[in-house]
Amino acid sequence: MLEIRVGEITKRNLITIEEDAPVISAVRLMVDRNIGSVVVVSNKRPVGIVTERDLVKKILGAGRSSESTKVREIMTSNPIVIEQDRPLGEAIDLMSRKRIRRLLVTNRGEIVGIFTQRDILSLNRLCLHCGKEIKSIQEYGQMAEPYTECQCGSRYHVTCANRVVHCADCSRTLVANIVYPEPSETMSG
Repeated sequence: MLEIRVGEITKRNLITIEEDAPVISAVRLMVDRNIGSVVVVSNKRPVGIVTERDLVKKILGAGRSSESTKVREIMTSNPIVIEQDRPLGEAIDLMSRKRIRRLLVTNRGEIVGIFTQRDILSLNRLCLHCGKEIKSIQEYGQMAEPYTECQCGSRYHVTCANRVVHCADCSRTLVANIVYPEPSETMSG
């Protein structure tokens, strides 16, 4: 699983916004497209990224106007990138070490897409903390593992959830919501 290449699961349809646009335009774009970030461009060249977290910290938390503040004022310049031919395990490690939720994906240095924590989770039941698979009863029979699922849908091994306490994706406190296999997933059915 962790040997899958990042490019195989990368979203290729980059949603972009000009750096001189007002922040409110970025907000509307993110709401309309139901996405958590937009790539900031200058003369059609990517120069940064604006995320939900940027909006909360740099606009709401700072008491700034989303109508008069320009996107370039709150964007993260020089976002972290990964080449599309790199393995998934490397992307997960990079995101964990840099404490980020998104990577821009490149092909020979040119940005071709975006890779997020949600992309990782959509592949399988992977623990957002350690990146290891949460064993399901369908694949492992009686060796299935209980897991904790955050309200945002992120999943954790129970031991990892107890270790991290707060969700890495949405920062909510992880409670002891242990999810056991559905009856239809069990052998007795």
